[in-house]
Amino acid sequence: MSSATAVRDADVAVRYGDVEAADLAAARRQHRVALDIETSGLDWRSDRIATCQLHIAAERVVLVRVTENQPQRLIELLTDVAVEKVFHHALFDLRFMAHAWDLEPSNIACTKVAAKLLDPLNIHSHSLGTLLDRHLGLRISKREARSNWFASELTHAQIAYAADDVLYLGPLMDKLGAELVAAGLWNLAQRCFEHIPTRVELEVRGYQDVYCY
Repeated sequence: MSSATAVRDADVAVRYGDVEAADLAAARRQHRVALDIETSGLDWRSDRIATCQLHIAAERVVLVRVTENQPQRLIELLTDVAVEKVFHHALFDLRFMAHAWDLEPSNIACTKVAAKLLDPLNIHSHSLGTLLDRHLGLRISKREARSNWFASELTHAQIAYAADDVLYLGPLMDKLGAELVAAGLWNLAQRCFEHIPTRVELEVRGYQDVYCY
């Protein structure tokens, strides 16, 4: 297994408050974008989004330092039905986003859901690092996960960490997608992905599991 290529600061475009119009246009041309967030904690009800990072094929990683203002172009992207948004553990990110920005996401894919469908007995870990190692032969560091993402200046290590979390989501989704097709599970995966926005809305509205007896 090999370590992921080190990401340089020059490979990451830092934005403040929102993506730029050119970023949104690039995502719409490619019809796909990988996304991830860094937060102050794990509770979407009380914690805050610090950064949102995006990767579009053949483009630099874009890291948005989130402010108190609504990121209108980012919201446009998340709600655009024509652009696939690839996450790892989409429910985590989208609960924060829906709660903070009052949006209804669309066209979502999730590498964690895909991996779980391929592992019905839940034998393996479905963390991003483990999946990249197992399916793409890449190792990434998770050392900066609990660092201060609200610092006035992000470190080189933080920027590289944030970039790693989105750089490989597209290739990972492609690999998992091929395995789902081979296993006859692709249609089921699509239906699971389509349900994610509904699940997010139910949870943000405060519902418990409405499918329980």
